[in-house]
Amino acid sequence: MKRKQFYKKAIFWIHLASVFSGLSLALSCEKSKDNNDLLIGILLIASNSQTTSQTDTSCSAGYCKMFVSLANATLNAGVSGLDSQCASDTNKPSGGATYKAMVADGTNRIACTTPNCATGGTSEHTNWIFKPNKEYRRSDGTTIIGTTTANGVFSFPLTNEVQTSVVGTNSTVTGLNTNWTSSANDCNNFANTGANTSNGLHDDKTNLLLSVGTSGCGNTMKIICVEQ
Repeated sequence: MKRKQFYKKAIFWIHLASVFSGLSLALSCEKSKDNNDLLIGILLIASNSQTTSQTDTSCSAGYCKMFVSLANATLNAGVSGLDSQCASDTNKPSGGATYKAMVADGTNRIACTTPNCATGGTSEHTNWIFKPNKEYRRSDGTTIIGTTTANGVFSFPLTNEVQTSVVGTNSTVTGLNTNWTSSANDCNNFANTGANTSNGLHDDKTNLLLSVGTSGCGNTMKIICVEQ
């Protein structure tokens, strides 16, 4: 009889120990799962933070940058070709931001269809490169060039020139008139070096930045590049 009771107690304690062992294992697994989930979450946050840091640009920090290309403009590859030159130019600031050319051809890129976009505001833009009410600075990130109007263009005079140092020439291709409308002279939509284009001066604070007249498309000109 005593032996029988002993066996029952032994079986009870063995069963209880098994239950606690299973519970402990489950809790351990759950804890491990929680730790794994926490680790994955931390890695995702770190990854997102790193991605944001890598793609962060000055435009998202409250201002955009502008620079003048070191290379001479190649004027027979269209607006996209000029954008590509901005993207690969030696003077482009580091940081991975996208830069596009401050040019207009009346078709693929238009600033204004009326003087200073006075009639339609930003609705007059086509693939335009300036943001409305935005401050623009030189490559140093400190020197303020100016702040655009609500119409997405500069009023003149600027606070400072886009660039004062001249390497080879201070002439820049624009395809613009002095009031931001498209010039009839744009190297035939920047596809023909045998034609003419409107050109401006990168070291001028007035609307001569946009146009001082026309120049042969085979002549030496730089590109004003604008952060997007």
